[in-house]
Amino acid sequence: MTSRPATATAARAPSARLGRLMVAAWWLLAPLLAHGEAGRHILWEVKGAHNTVYLLGSVHMLKAADGALPAEVLQAYQRSQALVMELDLSDASAESLVGSDLAAVVLPADEALSRVLPSGLYASFVSHAKAIGLEPATTERFQPWFAAMLLEQLTLIHSGYEADAGVDMQLTHSASNDHKPIIALETAAEQMGYFARLPLDEQAQFLRSTLRDLDTTDSDPAAVIRAWQRGDVAELERLFRQESAESPELMRQLTTERNRKWLPRITALLDDDHDDMVVVGAMHLIGRDGLVALLRRQGFNPVQR
Repeated sequence: MTSRPATATAARAPSARLGRLMVAAWWLLAPLLAHGEAGRHILWEVKGAHNTVYLLGSVHMLKAADGALPAEVLQAYQRSQALVMELDLSDASAESLVGSDLAAVVLPADEALSRVLPSGLYASFVSHAKAIGLEPATTERFQPWFAAMLLEQLTLIHSGYEADAGVDMQLTHSASNDHKPIIALETAAEQMGYFARLPLDEQAQFLRSTLRDLDTTDSDPAAVIRAWQRGDVAELERLFRQESAESPELMRQLTTERNRKWLPRITALLDDDHDDMVVVGAMHLIGRDGLVALLRRQGFNPVQR
């Protein structure tokens, strides 16, 4: 996570190894589902005229030992006729997530990661990559945003986190077994587009902040988990504001813009006569531009469970 010719070939037609890297990298960190001290979860209940829509904050990767979902979440899932998720992960192959067009994740043919990044930043990236066994030559064709995400997610895997133990995949498997439909809020190509549209200097800043997070105890996933376990929404909002301050344009695109795009789809669910569960990263639910606040401004009354 190989010589440079090998990675150049992979840019044209992803090998099985590259495919596994892309699947591993395609998970965005969000808080862990666990019981809070006050008995609350990142789960809101929104009443429509004839139904209920549940808003569930998810973690896309977690440790297997922490994977048990709270009873309240399982009950909400059982009551729901359909799952509405960021992506339909029922076919989470590299091809389905990335598709045949790799333009969103690779640099132009005449560019390389080691040349588009400042020398000090690239040296720091190489140091972090080698520490987890990721060969830097493998990443030479990747855009900075994708190299940053790959490094972060492989570091999580190195620390024992698993995508298959994540909330999204757990619920995806349950929906498949229970024959419940999964409705995707967007495609993988749309998700990647938010990153790929960033200028290279902003992508470099995203990589820089990722490296800083990996070196900062307060940015460890455990800090977010502790806030979740306390039911501390204020602390989660503080962590989100901290992240936004480091990469404001990226965070605006990843959260605010997507929340506003998803809002009409979610409000439409409240006109149904059956219950549904919306599963998105927990950072989409909190703050003044989170889905909970946006729904309140639409006149609904989300209640945290």
